[in-house]
Amino acid sequence: MSEIKQYAALEYLVDVLQKAIIGSKVKQLTPDESAIIDGNASIRLKQQPENNGNPASIFIRDEKEILYSEELLEEVYKIQERKDYPAGLKAALAPANVIINGINIEAELIFHAVRDQFYALNGSYEFQKFIERDNQKLKFNMTFGDELTFALIVTNEADLVAIEAVIGESVPSAVKAVINADMETVRLEINSEFKKA
Repeated sequence: MSEIKQYAALEYLVDVLQKAIIGSKVKQLTPDESAIIDGNASIRLKQQPENNGNPASIFIRDEKEILYSEELLEEVYKIQERKDYPAGLKAALAPANVIINGINIEAELIFHAVRDQFYALNGSYEFQKFIERDNQKLKFNMTFGDELTFALIVTNEADLVAIEAVIGESVPSAVKAVINADMETVRLEINSEFKKA
């Protein structure tokens, strides 16, 4: 069986990830799709060219969050900054939009950074579950202490990261003030990290 000729950007990203995930194997499915097999788990990558003039997108389905557990999100995020790719590949990689589990790679990194910042500020915060995951916008529940659950909305806009807490009206104002102050601290930190002018 002959090897499938794949899109250059997809082939390069698959190669980088396969080398980083020790013991993994690659299965090329079609010219625009591959799977990286790691034991019983797999990461599926599919490149989808856009017809409307927008750059191509590479969609990654990573249900077991291997990229996060192997600390490869940053590697994927910085793929366009690498210097070791073959000649001619830079043009294919530069405009590529990488989407992981329905979320833009930068928004995914921002989510993890926001969650980690809340954890660092106060051990009473705990991530519960996603309510909404929509490319550049994440809405998820967090708890504060044993009883209070609130929603946090993180939106990755072009020039800033917006963070909003949705806290029930019955929550004491002192608790709201603590959460809002922490949210503002996190917002400033995340914007300075991801949206440097």
